[in-house]
Amino acid sequence: MNKIYQKIILNRKIRAKCKNAGFTLIELLVVVLIIGILAAVALPQYERAIAKAKVAKVLPWFKKLEEGRGMYLMNGGRSTCLDLSRYLDAAGVSYYRFRCVGASEDGPCDEVNGGWCAGTLYIDDKTQISSLGSFAAYSYQGPAKSKGLTDFQLLLRVLGGTDDRLFCKPRTEWGHKMCLQMASSPEIKNCVTEGECYSMSF
Repeated sequence: MNKIYQKIILNRKIRAKCKNAGFTLIELLVVVLIIGILAAVALPQYERAIAKAKVAKVLPWFKKLEEGRGMYLMNGGRSTCLDLSRYLDAAGVSYYRFRCVGASEDGPCDEVNGGWCAGTLYIDDKTQISSLGSFAAYSYQGPAKSKGLTDFQLLLRVLGGTDDRLFCKPRTEWGHKMCLQMASSPEIKNCVTEGECYSMSF
């Protein structure tokens, strides 16, 4: 009887000790390692998904600009002026904000003073398409934004030339990988004098 009683007491002591036991250093290190690996894999995937979602948002606007440019020129519009608002008007897009270069307010460009009517198209408060030489350009700032760099740009020729393809122009190493992922083919195009671009499909 005494042995059984001692065994019960011993079992209770063991259980009490197990309840008060914490994690060992090895266990904590393994958990930290697993979390680190998951973060290293998941974070780049998350950044790519965010970038693709933002690009998907502006693609319909580029498509409308391409269509509107053709209609605008077909109806006798000038080809010497990059006016994104007129291209959208020609395509029947009624809801947008457009600000001319140098203007303090949104609205139509003043053709009296020189007639140059480049400007910026505001899709929303955070997304805009601007004139860039003979291109309409959307700039994406992702992982490199802390350095003040644009990771990549989407470029559509809307003034001069006949090449109306959409291009992805990388500005950082991360942007280069994104352009490759979004390109319709890995073929490199020299769409502007500086650097390389990748041809995209709408």
